[in-house]
Amino acid sequence: MRNLFLLICVFAIGTASQVASALNEVARTDRYTLTKIEATSDQQRPLMAITTLSFGKEVLTVGDAIKETLMGSGFKWQSPDSQDQLLNSLPLPAVVRVMGPIRLAEALQTIAGEAWILRTDNLHRAVWFEMNENAVNTNNLKE
Repeated sequence: MRNLFLLICVFAIGTASQVASALNEVARTDRYTLTKIEATSDQQRPLMAITTLSFGKEVLTVGDAIKETLMGSGFKWQSPDSQDQLLNSLPLPAVVRVMGPIRLAEALQTIAGEAWILRTDNLHRAVWFEMNENAVNTNNLKE
């Protein structure tokens, strides 16, 4: 009876590990290193990638900062109606010259400021900003 119990336990453990291996495919990348075979969350959702930003002195405007932030992301800044081109020429606040670690989408929103809402088109990999009517011309500074 005891041998039967041990045999069932060994079989169950072996089966469970095979199922776990099938669900989490791995590849040996080094002698002692196994790596999951799957895209990372940053690769699946590039705007959710974590980044660190430090803008040089040549980045003077919000538009320059947005374009530099999007470099290498696969996304482009393209407004459907060019409404956010006002944003392009605004001066870049000194407080946002260094940011991170921060998600790419949050960095873009921070650069634009609270008067703008980040919008995305994942099909065309485009981002743009729309005016936030609730934040425009309000005096909501807290002392």
